Amino acid sequence: MVDAVIIPFPSRVPADLTAQSAPGDANARLHAAMESLQGALLEQRRALSDWRFAMTELGIGVAGLGHSLAGYQDALGGVDTRLTHLREASKRLEAWADAALDATSAPAAAQTES
Repeated sequence: MVDAVIIPFPSRVPADLTAQSAPGDANARLHAAMESLQGALLEQRRALSDWRFAMTELGIGVAGLGHSLAGYQDALGGVDTRLTHLREASKRLEAWADAALDATSAPAAAQTES
């Protein structure tokens, strides 16, 4: 990931110094200022392009995460279904075991009563 680069603004020239300069110097300063502005705009475009790329990567990562979570949700649904079947089977087994115990204890109870 690309870290942001802060572009500092150039220091201002005090107003009294600019008033004393010759008209030719004003054009040179204007030209230099325009070149500096062009450079700053180019850097800003690059930074914006990098930011857009980072946002695209983030979107891809989030989409992948959503896909993974959907897969986990489906897997948990399958586990829930299997657990429901196991619970039903264990209840049937428990009922069978209770019936078997009742059947074996019934003759013993009949023998103790006689």
